[in-house]
Amino acid sequence: MSFLVSLMLGVVPAAANDSTGFQGTGGIELSVTNDIRMVSEDLRIGLDEIRVSYVFRNTGSRPIDTLVVFPLPDLDLSKGTTAPNWNFPRQDADFLGFRLWVDGRPLSPKLERRAFYQGREVTQELEAAGALALSPWAPGSYDDQVKAIPADTLARLRSSGLIQEGEDDNTPQWVLRTRYHWRQTFPPGVDVRVQHAYHPFAGSALIGKAAEIDGRRVVGRFVGDEKDAGGDRYCLDAGTRRALAAAEKGNSKPESPFTAWEVEYILTTARNWQGPIGRFHLTLDKGAPENILSLCWNGLKKTGPAVFESVIENFVPENDIRLLFFVRTPKEP
Repeated sequence: MSFLVSLMLGVVPAAANDSTGFQGTGGIELSVTNDIRMVSEDLRIGLDEIRVSYVFRNTGSRPIDTLVVFPLPDLDLSKGTTAPNWNFPRQDADFLGFRLWVDGRPLSPKLERRAFYQGREVTQELEAAGALALSPWAPGSYDDQVKAIPADTLARLRSSGLIQEGEDDNTPQWVLRTRYHWRQTFPPGVDVRVQHAYHPFAGSALIGKAAEIDGRRVVGRFVGDEKDAGGDRYCLDAGTRRALAAAEKGNSKPESPFTAWEVEYILTTARNWQGPIGRFHLTLDKGAPENILSLCWNGLKKTGPAVFESVIENFVPENDIRLLFFVRTPKEP
């Protein structure tokens, strides 16, 4: 059974949009092998950063050289830019600001960008046309961006369906798939520590009264294939609702004194190593005491003025982590 924990987190308030789009992120993926075991995983989630530290062990008798991948969320560019209103942490191809260390040493993996249209890869076609750089974080609209493409080339892209009229007259129709990857050798019987950090793909939403939130759907704007949360998405319980209502009651303005922020961390995919995670350590970082975090998780304990933690032995993930932050709007002087 899941339960709610109310925590406090201090972050920068949202921009003045009704809501910004967010997508789920997760950890690294290994090429399938039955001989690599995850000894431990330490996961720290905050609105400022997601940080993960893994310890892997090759239980076989020979070294294993395998591809390791960190996928960034897929971006369906056919949605335009206004409808999803993506809240990119960085205005860049590496929009999460991914950083990597192996056994304490920084490593620079390769960044790969590929494009898919109706299930078909079109990366080379778009590269040749100079269109692979079209992106929702670039300045201006897609109509502005395509001005750099020769007119005859743009006409071919339109006739093939890769660019069609949508939010802009020239809206890309492909899904942009970005990932980091590197080769990793796991010697037999040796622990290998892989650490990475990145900015969460968080979304924000201006809200009215917190009592209006049913907890079963996203509060703001989730961009992608919405998965069934299996009931209450964020486990908003009566105690948390009372705390929110009390803060709202003392608020002199008609709007809520909170901005909602949402983060989803994907735990349930790419678990292709041997057996369960030996030791799973979850840390949730808090900040300002007037902010509130709600999520479904068993066994969280307060271990410091700014930290809540959970430790699970022989952990097999069954659900992703969905977090709803109520961030208190700074009081005017």
